[in-house]
Amino acid sequence: MIHALNEALSKLWNVTEIEVPNLLNIEKNLCKVDGLLKPFLEQNEESFGGTYINVKSNKIIIMIVDETKKDIILNSSDIQPHRELLIFVLAINSLSSLKNSSKQIVAKSRTHHPVGVFIYIDIEENNIVIFLAHIADRRNKPFIDAIREDNPVIRYYDVNVQGQPSRTQPRNSTHTKRGIDRQIINGDFIYNLGSRAKCTAGFPVADRELKNYIVTAGHCIDSNNTASDHNTFYMMPLNSSESDEVLRFRKKDLIGPMVLHDLEETDFGLIRLTNPDIKPTNVIRNTNSDPYRQLFIKDREIISTHGAHLCKSGATTFVTCGYTKSFEGYFIFGNDVKYDLIVTDFLAAQGDSGGPVFYSRDLPYVSLHGIITKGINSREWGKLTFIVKEGYTINAVIKDPN
Repeated sequence: MIHALNEALSKLWNVTEIEVPNLLNIEKNLCKVDGLLKPFLEQNEESFGGTYINVKSNKIIIMIVDETKKDIILNSSDIQPHRELLIFVLAINSLSSLKNSSKQIVAKSRTHHPVGVFIYIDIEENNIVIFLAHIADRRNKPFIDAIREDNPVIRYYDVNVQGQPSRTQPRNSTHTKRGIDRQIINGDFIYNLGSRAKCTAGFPVADRELKNYIVTAGHCIDSNNTASDHNTFYMMPLNSSESDEVLRFRKKDLIGPMVLHDLEETDFGLIRLTNPDIKPTNVIRNTNSDPYRQLFIKDREIISTHGAHLCKSGATTFVTCGYTKSFEGYFIFGNDVKYDLIVTDFLAAQGDSGGPVFYSRDLPYVSLHGIITKGINSREWGKLTFIVKEGYTINAVIKDPN
């Protein structure tokens, strides 16, 4: 049942699939010890620049600004049994200064209104990293000039390759067929008939009246007409090329309308499940698994360790995994600022938007973390994907989308 995920993790760690379970145990222990370190770092943010883990070397790297504070950690009774896991690296920027700088940079964006800007705190680089597109250089110049005094790392992504690789092919054609029970699997291909947007089903939620919804990316809505009756979503087989007219009359694949979306501070949408013949599940599609195809959402416990893995299931690129780069990411487009995003380096592409993001604790059971909102690609710097934390969507449902 875990073959495809093991394959994605083995590719991430560059090991054989047989070695993956052991590395997962190593990572789990590193995350546990990292959790023990956090209170010390939070109480001394001026002296430390954060931590991140390296699973293959079985180490926790502690970025330290004031080396006289090292003994605070080493002399702790909680940490002493794990001292061999720790490596101290001298840093220039403290965690508190990085947080303040990121807030100042975001504040300046509200004055200069740049477009297509991705910002995050990179613990390993000990700096604020900003990605922009050269196509918007003229528009973004005042913003870039204003933030130079904050000394961020400025990089550029490639618009022409942003999230648009060719669609991955399933190994087995039966992946494109639906079961008799008509379940919608998280990671399934969904289609907005109004906007003709192809996205991915994220995960199910229910409101106080036990009405069911499917969470996906908010930008899957038609921005020119956000009326719910215009934005009707359908299930579609992977790699489908069926016309809108064929789909319109195939009522058995109707999911329902998007009744709530948020594109201002975050990026999610709620599709009300109106088709009584389609049932939501806590299953994530593990396409290209041989012979099993499903992972099971066990909980929604969020990891907070930089360098730990995260994976996603998308309708275009299926299951891929990467490293967690940041838990404090931003995306800025004009007046809109999306904040508190998770940043990873796993592969995601057009059509994967809204797909579930998860952490593998005890395979085949996983912890849900959120959904994909945006991905960028750079020939020089590689790929990054930004994630909306699942808690934002849960809060929206509790407040009642009606």
